[in-house]
Amino acid sequence: MVHRAALISLALSLACPGCGAARSASKADTFGWVEEGENYAAPGEGGFNVRWSKQLTNRQDARYVPVELATAGFDSRRERVYIGTTDGNFFAFRLDGRRLWLYDTFAQIESQPAIDDDTGQIYLPSVDGFVHALDVEGNLRWKTKVSGTLRTTPVLTADAMYLVGENDAITALGREDGQVLWVYEKEPTDEITISGHAGLLFEQGRLYAAFTDGAVAALNPFDGRLLWEIETATDVERRPGNVPQFFDVDTTPVIYRGTILIASFTAGLYALDAESGTVEWRDSAFTGVTGLAVAGRMLIVSSARRGVLMLDLRSRQVVWEKSPERGAPTPPVVTSTGTVVYGETQGSLLALALSDGREVARAEGGSGFSATPAVSGAFGGALSNGGRFLFLRVN
Repeated sequence: MVHRAALISLALSLACPGCGAARSASKADTFGWVEEGENYAAPGEGGFNVRWSKQLTNRQDARYVPVELATAGFDSRRERVYIGTTDGNFFAFRLDGRRLWLYDTFAQIESQPAIDDDTGQIYLPSVDGFVHALDVEGNLRWKTKVSGTLRTTPVLTADAMYLVGENDAITALGREDGQVLWVYEKEPTDEITISGHAGLLFEQGRLYAAFTDGAVAALNPFDGRLLWEIETATDVERRPGNVPQFFDVDTTPVIYRGTILIASFTAGLYALDAESGTVEWRDSAFTGVTGLAVAGRMLIVSSARRGVLMLDLRSRQVVWEKSPERGAPTPPVVTSTGTVVYGETQGSLLALALSDGREVARAEGGSGFSATPAVSGAFGGALSNGGRFLFLRVN
């Protein structure tokens, strides 16, 4: 396995010498973009302010700065925020910064917890392959070992939860007791792959997944039956000799009006029919893509080579583009106030106006940001490399 941060930094240096659970896009999520006709109205814009920060890892005797990949989870109903670290500690804070409890997984945490809005129950994956089901007080309800290293967010339904490991195994668990319901496994790839994995998308009664060999698939969530699969690796031009090529599709699928959008690290950006998997279009110019987010009919793309940009899904034209400054960008997050929030692996936490890509806010964490930031309504959070957690008020 090749570490994602190292590979992205390498790709960035080659391209720029000198440069250091799921929901549909509903009518309410158009962010001001007018969907009728060819014209559109620009959305509003906002930013963020850091309300408080806490150092979550012990840096006194550290010989190196750990790369932190965990994303915060919010329980807005109970006014809580949860965040884990590579130390294995999982913290529960009130929104005013007061710590409520700490749970030790005894393994690195590099993902976002899934939280049930009604009960407040928490489902937390750890890198060693365990899933920890906790109640609102941090007590362990059950703990189940699944196949593979876990770095993605579980997808919750009423009775089940779904996880994908970095070995390309998808596991369905019963939410009540953690019992394994089914497992979908792919043949291991012999190719060199990037560390990290695409998360799952649950939409319209289907599970959508992407894999390290470049495959994208739709599964029946009841039994794990394969509904369709396409191979993006066939679009990668083979190089002579033993030059490494990366076929991974590591972007979590997103959906817009019945179209699934994914990106292969080498083959480019794809639009797939959600029902059949048929390729609607492909743009090979979008390589090194690390994350996607939908904002109305606009697609926000983060790329190790190009930085962060906005693509109009109707015209397929780039509306604006923000070049990287210090390191590669994390996957982007779009707020309801019209802001794109992301971090740079060696730089700042940034907010750009959705309308034109202008920078509207910036915060420093001391060692860069490799973890995807999180936003829930008026609040957000980001964990920096080195373990400093920033709690944000989203304007």
